[in-house]
Amino acid sequence: MATADVAPTGRLRASRQACRTGPVSLLSPPPGETDAGMLPVMLILASVLFNALLAIINAHVVQLNMNVVAGSEFLIVLVAQATAFKYYNQQMLPWYGAMVFIVGFAIIRGSYLGYFEPKYVRDVVLIPTFILLGMTVPFHRVKSAVTILHVVVVGGVLFEAVFTSAYADLFDVRQYYIATRDFTATAFWDTTSDLFVSATRPDVRFFNFVDLHRISSVFLEPVSLGNYVIIITTFLCANFNRFSLRYCAFLIAGTAIALIGCDGRLAATCSAIIVLVTLVAPKLPPKTPLIYLPAIVIGTFLFSSVAHPDALADNFSGRVAYCAHLLGSYEIVDWLGLSDHFVGPAADSGIAYVIATQSVVGLALFWVLLNFEADERRPEQIRFTHGLCTYIALTMTISYSLFSIKTAALLWFIHGALQRREVRVASPATNGRPRASRRGWSEVLVSPQP
Repeated sequence: MATADVAPTGRLRASRQACRTGPVSLLSPPPGETDAGMLPVMLILASVLFNALLAIINAHVVQLNMNVVAGSEFLIVLVAQATAFKYYNQQMLPWYGAMVFIVGFAIIRGSYLGYFEPKYVRDVVLIPTFILLGMTVPFHRVKSAVTILHVVVVGGVLFEAVFTSAYADLFDVRQYYIATRDFTATAFWDTTSDLFVSATRPDVRFFNFVDLHRISSVFLEPVSLGNYVIIITTFLCANFNRFSLRYCAFLIAGTAIALIGCDGRLAATCSAIIVLVTLVAPKLPPKTPLIYLPAIVIGTFLFSSVAHPDALADNFSGRVAYCAHLLGSYEIVDWLGLSDHFVGPAADSGIAYVIATQSVVGLALFWVLLNFEADERRPEQIRFTHGLCTYIALTMTISYSLFSIKTAALLWFIHGALQRREVRVASPATNGRPRASRRGWSEVLVSPQP
């Protein structure tokens, strides 16, 4: 058996032992790799489901308020940060640097405006938090989290569709959002429904062959269910060659049910584009996703100036025009994130919101970090990065729902786990020699027993 020409200590001894018993599965933790266990999985489940649990408590036990929701989220983030720090390695350093920048800019912004707004830190710190958490586990933990969530989410879709009254009584979504958010009773234009304000549309459904309201499942509102659909589509497209046909069918069927249920126009369009992008992604030049966000911003201005859509219309073209209108109204202090003038109006434009709260410099640095810290050594990494950047670019044009922990936690957790550098079993051609990655990190590669 050929082995790496280094001292047989620690990780290498474990790898040699593994070779005596055969190759290591990609869905199992490689020998010698750190594994934070099921705690990160439980944190992802909590991130997705805690609002549903609080809604039940609010409906049937005691009325809650915004502080309870914020406190619950803070606790999840705190435990996630502690878990990541416990398993710290050098790969995590750039994302810790990103958090230092986020907090530092928030202090500068607060000093300039005369007050500090924790929400603006919270919105973006979710990204490095769950990327770091993902780096603490091998891929099979991610698969476990997705499998459990898919059963719960799709089960919630079917429960809400078939037993709508029971769902409304269980969660009482209207009262939960009135009690814990800045919603008022008048914001819920459909006074006959106890569901979320956007669960019913004044116009017809996008998937009009189904006579249903817009389903929310355990997310309590349809937009997050639509974002979940996009995330699972990206996850599947990136990793389909690692899954069995049965598991792929499980993900596809559940995602289709969720997509039809939430009636997501953006979810359907974005998912279709991601399927196409991920098919060609491995053949594209390295770091191609870097151009996606700038291209979308330029396209937004071109579309708005050529088509002249109504910026006040509540549809896709109207949201795109609204984004262009907002950005065209920004002054220098707004581009530098030192004004609150457009923070409220930017609720329907993620790009405008991030610039208003983090500055155009912060947005640019995040985008560059995300792309240049993304390894492209394996096809699944390439495909997921392309799908992720496509999702961000399209979603941020018309919404800032990207920053909801209900979907952000899962999205960035998957990305972090896929970016985690692992001990890999080499092909016979490598003859067990150490191989240097693109980024200078060496991997111990061991040939399987002939």
